[in-house]
Amino acid sequence: MINTPDWNQPEERAYFHQISPDCISKLAEVVTTLRNGKVDVETAFRAYEQILRYEIDDPAFLSFAIGNINELSSYIAKGKTNIRVQRNDVDGLWFDVDDV
Repeated sequence: MINTPDWNQPEERAYFHQISPDCISKLAEVVTTLRNGKVDVETAFRAYEQILRYEIDDPAFLSFAIGNINELSSYIAKGKTNIRVQRNDVDGLWFDVDDV
């Protein structure tokens, strides 16, 4: 018989990270400055990376968001304000975006 008290308690894992309105606002500023030609793509990428590193503490979510920065930028450019990074054990990671 196993007498381990935490036997049926798997390690807790977050299944989503809601990107905060403040973060989306900062990212939108970068999109605007890039669109207006005030910064180049590399400078914009570095700004995105810095903003996301401050926002997301989960390494997997952070890596996904940075690795898919073009997709994230397109949602922000379209004015989407309810963006989450989702995770499950089957499909991996993806952006979940509401039309709110």
